[in-house]
Amino acid sequence: MIGRGKIWLYAGISENLKLVIDYGFYSVNTELMSISLTENVLSADNQQGTRRFGETPQRLNAKYPSEKEITNKEAILLGILYTDGCLSKKSKNCWRFYVSNTSYEIIQTFKDCMINLFKLEPNRVRISQKLVNGRPFYKAVVDSGLYGSYLTSRYGTFRTLAFKKEDGKKVYPPAKLPFDRHTNLNLISRFLRAAFSCDGGVNLYIGRSKQGYKFLIRNVYLACNHPQLQTDYHRLLKLLSIKSKIIVRDRKILVQGKNNLDKFRKKISFLNGVKITQHSAYWQGWEKNKVLNLALASYGRANSIFNLSKFKDNDIVRSS
Repeated sequence: MIGRGKIWLYAGISENLKLVIDYGFYSVNTELMSISLTENVLSADNQQGTRRFGETPQRLNAKYPSEKEITNKEAILLGILYTDGCLSKKSKNCWRFYVSNTSYEIIQTFKDCMINLFKLEPNRVRISQKLVNGRPFYKAVVDSGLYGSYLTSRYGTFRTLAFKKEDGKKVYPPAKLPFDRHTNLNLISRFLRAAFSCDGGVNLYIGRSKQGYKFLIRNVYLACNHPQLQTDYHRLLKLLSIKSKIIVRDRKILVQGKNNLDKFRKKISFLNGVKITQHSAYWQGWEKNKVLNLALASYGRANSIFNLSKFKDNDIVRSS
């Protein structure tokens, strides 16, 4: 009599998905599988087709990371999502991951994290590019109801920009970084490396005092509008014994001084290959790590920067 009954998957957000078998006279609920094993059920792409009874569901071996632990890949993914990434509702049962950057290395890192963490097929990460001011700009998109629901239920919102109320006042969403003093410091380092690679940079510029003396200003910064996240980033850097300042006016977290920059290089640094954007007239296209090395090497050797041909006729030079 099974052939006359109805069989479907309940696609709600719950601890377990149920196979509901309705014979017409009564219903029986039997546990089908853990929600962590059914990535395709909540994906909008996969809901376009209905799996026939008896077929093997895809990605049965895909599992969530342990609820008590954050993996290295998850820490890196979070660093991207809180900065250059976005996780928003696409439809009732589907979330969209979106990342955009001028460095392809960021896009590739995001793709690697999604594949390794959630066991996605590579073609689920859709990458495209366009030219902006004559230079490539990349974006990556993944649609997944299950993993979007997992991350938002575990970490809350990833939105960092303020909402505008009717009276014009700004209200920031309740975002908060999911790390504290009990977190493994290696995970904090990986998270900050991704965050600084996306929304951060290294400054190396020549200033001039009122008396006409030239001097070098060297620092690493992270751009952040959200007041709570500014405090959180400052706290995480402190856990790594790196002193920083919150520059409220500029909406940045600043790391400066030889000792702190050296600690930043040793404990955090930038993702390999990530380059300085076209906003820099002089360091554009340079790897951020290389400019950081130049800044540190210039202590006690300021003339090595002053004498560079690109700086000869410029009092202030910035990289971002």
